[in-house]
Amino acid sequence: MRKGLPAGVLAKLVALFVVSGCVSNTPQPGAAEVRLQLGMHYLAVEDYAAAQRNFLRAQAAAPRDYRVPLALARLARLQGNSAAATRQFLVAQRLAPKNGYVANNYGAFLCALGQYDEAHQQFKRAMDAQEGDARIDAFELSGYCYLQAGDDESARSAILHALDADRGKGESMLAEAERLVETHQSVNAPLLLEIYQQRLPETARSLALHIRFAAQQENAADITRYGDQLARRFPQSIQYQRYLANEY
Repeated sequence: MRKGLPAGVLAKLVALFVVSGCVSNTPQPGAAEVRLQLGMHYLAVEDYAAAQRNFLRAQAAAPRDYRVPLALARLARLQGNSAAATRQFLVAQRLAPKNGYVANNYGAFLCALGQYDEAHQQFKRAMDAQEGDARIDAFELSGYCYLQAGDDESARSAILHALDADRGKGESMLAEAERLVETHQSVNAPLLLEIYQQRLPETARSLALHIRFAAQQENAADITRYGDQLARRFPQSIQYQRYLANEY
């Protein structure tokens, strides 16, 4: 089993879906919306006490808004309280049992805990949700979760499905590969780059990632090979300038 969690993906999901998720069936009093936005701001700057205060005020103003327990779940996770986070995810799911955003966030959380079967149950719920973007995200997230568990073939299938549905997912794939390389959890990075190349053309960013991974592996041949490709195809790129300066 591989180590390394898609924590960056989880953070992005919660930040996006808590603030801007589909809430067509949820009342949105102005005070609750402002408090929710303020809470997310304080969460981003790690003022957890202020974040909690604003989230609780949002909850008092809009007790049936599923986004508030999602925000409280994120807060609890950042504070290292997985039990409290679980309770809040379950509250969100009771409020919005068919909501794909809730299922994706909960599934990503469970995957980060290593509870893979339970995580994939949530992703399957999201795949059946009415929100189209949540369905696509579910395939991407399930792919990362399979990758974390060491199931490369299932990971490949799920992530390719997400890429086929939305080519824009290639950028988030590269961002995840960069995170893995930067945090020296790069065992999964080559597979992400390989999957990326199956559907999308090489870019200066993807070639630079190949170089960075090769440098971590002390593979001089691959550094030169991908550096030469970068020189031929993207000679004006910032990535090539960094390559010339040995900044990789």
